[in-house]
Amino acid sequence: MLPVTERRKVWGIDTDVLEMVNEASQESYPNEFVAALRAEKGVITEILLFPGSYSNEHSAFMQLHMLPIDLSVVGTVHSHPGPSNRPSDEDLHLFGNFGSTHIITCLPYDMRSWQAYDQGGRPIKLEVVDL
Repeated sequence: MLPVTERRKVWGIDTDVLEMVNEASQESYPNEFVAALRAEKGVITEILLFPGSYSNEHSAFMQLHMLPIDLSVVGTVHSHPGPSNRPSDEDLHLFGNFGSTHIITCLPYDMRSWQAYDQGGRPIKLEVVDL
């Protein structure tokens, strides 16, 4: 574990939240799943679903104007219906315009098939923690 002074603002994700993301991704397949991420004390503790979200086999869209004014919302999560969790050009555009932490999960939607990214699309490490 990194000393607190060396941690990013968001440094971890709760195991239950990650499992919920993968379950929602499996249920949405072959469409993408999309949600926002909420964090407390540097750990992602919740996903937020929004009315009007849209997804298909190639993309997912969340109406960002529907987000509450809530400083605990730190980024987004979505699934890819294939075996790659690398961000697309559209993903990079979203990352650069909203939030500091973004997660993409992909097939087979398990504890090893996800990757977190910063707002520039660079991979980051998040600790998986049990709260």
